[in-house]
Amino acid sequence: MPYYVVFTNNINVQDFLTTKAPTGLSKLLLKEYNERSSLEQQDFGNRAQAPCDQYFDSDSYQNGEKDTWGYAVCCDVLGLCGMSGWLIFLIILIVLGVLASAGTALWFFYLKRFFGGKEEKDEEKKEDYSNTEDIGSVEISVATY
Repeated sequence: MPYYVVFTNNINVQDFLTTKAPTGLSKLLLKEYNERSSLEQQDFGNRAQAPCDQYFDSDSYQNGEKDTWGYAVCCDVLGLCGMSGWLIFLIILIVLGVLASAGTALWFFYLKRFFGGKEEKDEEKKEDYSNTEDIGSVEISVATY
């Protein structure tokens, strides 16, 4: 059964979209919208684009009121309300944090031990030549005299 709005007086679209809507309306409108054909959905979306643009400029939308007709029609049914800039920034920040953590873990657990282990082994193999003198290309230890 379709849900129709009955206008009893002359009310402009902007005022209508900012008025409070009954609870559970968006689920009902979304169900009804999805039952329509794609041509009807596209036609409704085209007709609602201009009023929704006006609704997005309204104080009701800017204040985040989600219980209005405009939010139910424009955001819940048509999906015209995208993610806010702060939410996108937060997602990017989280992704960068995860990448930085992964890079730090790679360096600490793999590269540091990989390269660090080879350096320690090379130092252990070296002999102590601190007590030698260099004569040409032959090194003679001072301790042998």
